[in-house]
Amino acid sequence: MGLNASAEMSEQPEGLVNLLRRFAPDWPAVLDVGAGWHPLLIRLDRQLAEIAPDYELHQCKSKFGALSFYAQPSDDPSIYNEEFVEAIRAAEWESTRTCEECGEPGGQYVIHLWVWTLCAKHAAEKNAQSEVERPARR
Repeated sequence: MGLNASAEMSEQPEGLVNLLRRFAPDWPAVLDVGAGWHPLLIRLDRQLAEIAPDYELHQCKSKFGALSFYAQPSDDPSIYNEEFVEAIRAAEWESTRTCEECGEPGGQYVIHLWVWTLCAKHAAEKNAQSEVERPARR
């Protein structure tokens, strides 16, 4: 899971390439989420760019089955923009109902102590995979 700036950029949707270019200089350009959330990220990037055209991204990952998107509206950390923050919160909430694998409606599942937001099909697949990969107990 995940996409980074060293991946073949020509194979990625333009919206994701634009998002990868927004990473602040001292942060690794990694989108550590499944492909099912990529459309959500592209929409969020477009919305944030309308609010703050030069916004910087610091981190984008899945945490406890939800999108965690850390960004600021400019390179000045003292600037606060409520509309910017609300757009991020809305996308993070949307992720809790969107399968991280395929983008279809989903719910949260705990699989082998990890929280995921998945559709029923991908939850069953991940659970089966987890059972195969789990080390045998002694």
